[in-house]
Amino acid sequence: MRSKYEKRVATFLTDCGVPYEYETIQLEYEEPLRKNKAKCGDCQGTNLYRSGWYTPDFILSNGTIIETKGRFTAADRRKMKNVIEQHPDEKIVMCFMRDNKLQRNSKTHYSDWCMQNGIDFAIGMPKQEWLQ
Repeated sequence: MRSKYEKRVATFLTDCGVPYEYETIQLEYEEPLRKNKAKCGDCQGTNLYRSGWYTPDFILSNGTIIETKGRFTAADRRKMKNVIEQHPDEKIVMCFMRDNKLQRNSKTHYSDWCMQNGIDFAIGMPKQEWLQ
């Protein structure tokens, strides 16, 4: 486990008797390059994308993928939005340690961002409905 929060979630899942795997799959996704000054060598276009790999934290036996986050950076938000949009057949949900603001001066919290983007989430521990 990469963090104390992931360890707490793993303990919670174990205590609930929920079988899970940890970081056993990878999902490929694409995201547009930002502030891009590069051009395609063939067509000179500037709409370039990069491929990446997303490794989910917890994969439950029912197929639900739980991504745990203590800190949810702008890069994390871009990645998760792309992964979820590009893998509509996967049930990917977010579990946050706290419902922090996106930035210090922001009025938007992690939960607000998830609601705006149609992503199911929980604060603290996973929802019981995800475990069934």
